[in-house]
Amino acid sequence: MAANLVRAFNFSQGDTAALVGPNRTRILGVLVNAAAACTFQLRNGTASGDILLDLTLPTGWNDVYIPADGILAREGCFVAALTGSGNKITLILE
Repeated sequence: MAANLVRAFNFSQGDTAALVGPNRTRILGVLVNAAAACTFQLRNGTASGDILLDLTLPTGWNDVYIPADGILAREGCFVAALTGSGNKITLILE
């Protein structure tokens, strides 16, 4: 049985919007340590790519699980926005 490579990538509020992880990936989950209420947006490949995930979360620890095979980011997972103050996300990508 072949195993898929799953990796975690960190992104902090205040980091420049950027492509995170491999060029083609599946988003399996997001862990959010929200020091303040926050929103974040993941897009396909670029700042103008299709919106893949757009969430608003409360203060505290938030686990965002993506069911089934996750969300396919054909051109890569682009973190377009992370609002709030002192917030951090960890992207679980395959």
